[in-house]
Amino acid sequence: MSEEQTTVPEAVQSEPTTEQPQSFVSTLPEELQNEPSLKNFSDAGQLAKSFIHAQRMVGQDKMAVPNNNFTDEDWKETFTKLGLPKSADDYGVNYNLAEGADPQPVKNFLSHAHGLGLLPKQAQGILDYYSQLETGAREEAEKNSALARSQNETELRQEFGLAYDKKVNAANNVFKTFFANDLAELKLQDGTPVGNHPGFIKALANMSEKFSEDNISAGQENTSAITPQEAQREIDKIMFDKTHPYHNKEHPGHDKAVKEMTDLFNAKVSMG
Repeated sequence: MSEEQTTVPEAVQSEPTTEQPQSFVSTLPEELQNEPSLKNFSDAGQLAKSFIHAQRMVGQDKMAVPNNNFTDEDWKETFTKLGLPKSADDYGVNYNLAEGADPQPVKNFLSHAHGLGLLPKQAQGILDYYSQLETGAREEAEKNSALARSQNETELRQEFGLAYDKKVNAANNVFKTFFANDLAELKLQDGTPVGNHPGFIKALANMSEKFSEDNISAGQENTSAITPQEAQREIDKIMFDKTHPYHNKEHPGHDKAVKEMTDLFNAKVSMG
């Protein structure tokens, strides 16, 4: 008789199940679980923080966030709450105008800024920026003007030599006699005032030679104050004139002639 084999059934292996974490919202009463505003909260802590923030905002002045549907009135109300003054005259900004400058452009800017809703701090910032630009431009212009004056004076001194003061004074007297004072301030294309341009001063100096000292008072003329070119012409005239006292040591005017010739040579080499 064969022994009956009993088969022990294998233990039924069940697949492990992963329990889904319970949603915070699902723990709330059923009538609240479908509230859309609660979908963004993952736990009670987030909900508590939101509640505290909302409580702090109670009683504070609220303002709608601007959007594409805002009307002019909506914008005006928003800017007013942010601090827009009642009128352009109430901005209270500071702006340093240059002496004699017209304040109207600044007033026009503030009027336009008020229409755009710029706050006082923004308007002040823009004015400060342009004030810096204006100051920089003015300082650069003054620097260039001083450099131009120096260069012009150097050119004239080289041209006139020892006669520089005489020629410039004569030119000034011609200008005062025949031209209006404001003409000197007219700017040439390179920005140089007419009154400082070497060519203009040379022209005036040449004009002075066409008129007598009775018509244009340039002061007592200094005979030694002549240009190097004029000095050379006088030297040549004396050297070729053998009857000149310079060539005769016995002549009473010889010493004076020697001094004159010395002055002429000094004037000739004044250009270096």
